[in-house]
Amino acid sequence: MDDDRLAAEQESSNASSLSVRSEHSDLSTAPPSQSSKATTPVDIDSSSKEIPAPIPRLSQQPSSTLSSVMNNTSIGTPRRRYDIRPKVSIPPDLPLAEYAMQCIAAAEASRLNPYHLHQEEYLILRDHISHAQVTTYLNIRNGILRLWVRNPQIAVTREEAVGCAKDTRWFDVASVCHEWLVRSGFINFGCVEVRSSRKHVGKDSPSGRKRKTVVIIGAGMSGLGCARQLEGLFLQFSKKFRELGEEPPQVVVLEGRNRIGGRVYSKSFKTRPEDTPEQFQEKRFTAEMGGMIITGFDRGNPLNILVRGQLGLPYRPLRPDTTLYDSNGKPVDLERDQLVEKLYNDCLDRVSEYKFKQPSSKLIEGNRDLVDEGKDSSAETHRTIRQTEEAVAAQPHAPSVSEQNIAPQVNLVPVSTDRATGRIHTEPGTPGAQKAAHKAKIMGWALKQGVNEDADLDIETATKEPNATLGSVTDRVIAQYKDMVDLTAQDYRLMNWHIANLEYSNATNYHQLSLQGWDIDAGNEWEGSHSMVIGGYQNVPRGLVHIPTDLSVRQKSPVSKITYTSDSLTGTATVECEDGYRIKADYVINTMPLGVLKHGNVQFDPPLPSWKSDAIGRLGFGVLNKVILVYKEPFWDEERDIFGVLRNPTNRNSLDQKDYASQRGRFFQWFNISKTSGLPVLLALMAGDAGYDTEQTCNDDLTAEATAILRNVYGPKVPEPVEAVVTRWASDKFARGSYSSAGPDMKADDYDAMARPIGNLFFAGEHTSGTHPATVHGAYLSGLRAASEVLDAMLGPIEVPAPLVVPKETSMSLKRKAGESRDPACVAREAYEIEMWDYIVAQIDPRPMAPAKPATNAYIFYSKVHYEDARKKLEEGRRPGKGKASANEVRVMSAKMWRDTPEEGRRPFIEAAEEQKRSYAAAVAEWKARVGEWDAKATGLRAQYEGEHPPPGAGDGEGDGSGGDRRSKKRVESYAESEGSDVEMEG
Repeated sequence: MDDDRLAAEQESSNASSLSVRSEHSDLSTAPPSQSSKATTPVDIDSSSKEIPAPIPRLSQQPSSTLSSVMNNTSIGTPRRRYDIRPKVSIPPDLPLAEYAMQCIAAAEASRLNPYHLHQEEYLILRDHISHAQVTTYLNIRNGILRLWVRNPQIAVTREEAVGCAKDTRWFDVASVCHEWLVRSGFINFGCVEVRSSRKHVGKDSPSGRKRKTVVIIGAGMSGLGCARQLEGLFLQFSKKFRELGEEPPQVVVLEGRNRIGGRVYSKSFKTRPEDTPEQFQEKRFTAEMGGMIITGFDRGNPLNILVRGQLGLPYRPLRPDTTLYDSNGKPVDLERDQLVEKLYNDCLDRVSEYKFKQPSSKLIEGNRDLVDEGKDSSAETHRTIRQTEEAVAAQPHAPSVSEQNIAPQVNLVPVSTDRATGRIHTEPGTPGAQKAAHKAKIMGWALKQGVNEDADLDIETATKEPNATLGSVTDRVIAQYKDMVDLTAQDYRLMNWHIANLEYSNATNYHQLSLQGWDIDAGNEWEGSHSMVIGGYQNVPRGLVHIPTDLSVRQKSPVSKITYTSDSLTGTATVECEDGYRIKADYVINTMPLGVLKHGNVQFDPPLPSWKSDAIGRLGFGVLNKVILVYKEPFWDEERDIFGVLRNPTNRNSLDQKDYASQRGRFFQWFNISKTSGLPVLLALMAGDAGYDTEQTCNDDLTAEATAILRNVYGPKVPEPVEAVVTRWASDKFARGSYSSAGPDMKADDYDAMARPIGNLFFAGEHTSGTHPATVHGAYLSGLRAASEVLDAMLGPIEVPAPLVVPKETSMSLKRKAGESRDPACVAREAYEIEMWDYIVAQIDPRPMAPAKPATNAYIFYSKVHYEDARKKLEEGRRPGKGKASANEVRVMSAKMWRDTPEEGRRPFIEAAEEQKRSYAAAVAEWKARVGEWDAKATGLRAQYEGEHPPPGAGDGEGDGSGGDRRSKKRVESYAESEGSDVEMEG
């Protein structure tokens, strides 16, 4: 590891570059494994019969082919040699516990669970390490991720990654881990400086080498993300390509529009301010026509790396406070708003019982305590994970390999709604656990006369009706609740405002959403404030195009036909454009939106197989439109970024859901985007049926309707806008809509089917991401995934040396061999340092350990005392067949009880927490004093030892053993989200 990276680590070791978990987070959020996509569906024992898997990715191998993939292990070939010392990438002056905390946070910020193996890691390692060795592997992997997230402007090299190992026996493991992280897009992605392989053939290389071509169709976030990733991968693996007798492939992007960004489009206004705000100097005055909100930077969003870590774009967190105005222009009573929202969330909770069940996931864990302390496991066993699992499976009545080490099934139930995005927030729990009348009373509703707490809903009948959808069943649930509690017309307007918000997040009427799959991405939300990029979200795709070098993008090239090889990865392909331009390719990556695929104006030769075309037909693809109004000066509440307006049904006082569908999404949600646009601007959403109506309505009529609504809220002083912009995404031939959704007939694996390649034709786009559909970050992640698939198709799977971990009995001989090939001065210096350290430790006791941090959150003390009370509350009114309350349900209930506890009741627990803090502070102060004394003694002993035994090569200016200076002199000390914004919000 070079001095610059290490210096940056030491300077910023106390300043975290990510959001470290709070003390309360373990109690207020789902475990990382549920929210960070740390595990994926198990597919070990059998492969899909319906859809073939034509590309040998490790994550897709059934047991019959897994062995052949893993047989790429190099048993007889020479091992890679490393001119590097163990632990060289670990800052020596950073306490081990703090280093471990940074590594854990880095894994969580990288979409990986710090304590579990990812499914692909399991498939790579199951033949090579034991369960006991998983802990050491995780420490290495998390350490590599730490290097990346703390400075994502520079790629992490293999040498740096190997330096995260604390023992030379684990060097090959670190190398394999690094290659997997690079290939899979967990590190070294985005606008990052990448150096090509150091040992490549130079000017004497033979001419006329073959060079493959990859054509990417579409310059949106998925296409550009994929192109940029491939460029970086080809540089990092250029040596391997040259060993194959090829030059690194070229990447060409074809875009039909005369701009890049796809559905991320920041349109410039014609209007200009009289005085340009300081933060808008040399920036455009824009509004977002498509993708607009970054839904949190924390817990793994790759846009955190792109926007903050690499491009350094200014952004502004959205203030979540929302005022809802009734159709008469009066603010809705907050208590009534919250009461109806609880009922709405309960309706979704009850229909959640019929969602697709999540597939089982392998759960191969390390030792959590050791990972938390940054310590490797000392346990040694010669039985690998596979051997252990197969030995268990061989026992009578034992579970099969695919049934072992399975993560517990977790049901996610809706608990709240995100008003800025319409997304549903979920928590682990049991859907519809309590009887409806009992739950309504708990929420604060008064039951109608004659309705007792045992009354319940009949949802089953509605779910069995032909063509049942989320909308049809939820409408029936609302109607049944109307028979239990008094719902007014205003309650219906409120309820339908929330439904419109749901339709906004899905870009379609909720009667067009699958009852089983409408919330298929539940549990994959990021954390942190929702934010908007100042000066235009389109600056992100612009950055992908130009940084660090320009991509080859051919605009105004609408594709008309794709000819590909369906039964082989090594065939040829041809892409034809409407203007007659043709380009031959070895691989094609299609990122055209699902709406374009549905429209069918692009020809595939051969035609797409039925498993792909059927998935295209089943998935939904709707439209969300916007009406954007520019004013000379604001007349609205500038302290709010969001406000909503309830809409009347066709019959104003109706209590019938079908009367609300056509109107509820018209101008229902408004955003004050003045701070990000640089002008006084309001942006209104047209969701559900209103999104389609917008396509057929002229701008003047829409502007007049919007003005009437605003005057109803803010009075007759509301002026006419000076500029109006209306989107019509369904009419855009390059989009044919806004984003994908779970169509009424979708199957659980349709998103996976959309992602699956066919021969040398690959697919990316938000409609290929089952964990993050309909999002900008989902589109980008799909591009990383497609790039990984293409590289695997070119180079084959990762080569794993055998044995991967050198046995202890042979490690010393390997060390001697490695020492013979290393720089003698480096070897001598390392031996000298070990001898000197042994001398120091022999003279004084080992360096004092930092005191363990105790629980200092008052809620923790409260929950321990009131755990049983929370459990009893959950048992009241519980529906038959729902079983006992789970531990997580008890946790959620105790958290609610804590929130409802008055100050006097909280005080004893707050005082106990404060006492813990005081005790811990005193212990830390004592520890620091002892450490200071120890360091002073150690410094003196070091000087004494060096005086009596001069170090070898003193004054010769030897290197740091990291393989030379490979990195530029720049760093990112911190790009974490602060309590405020990176940009001043005033002015």
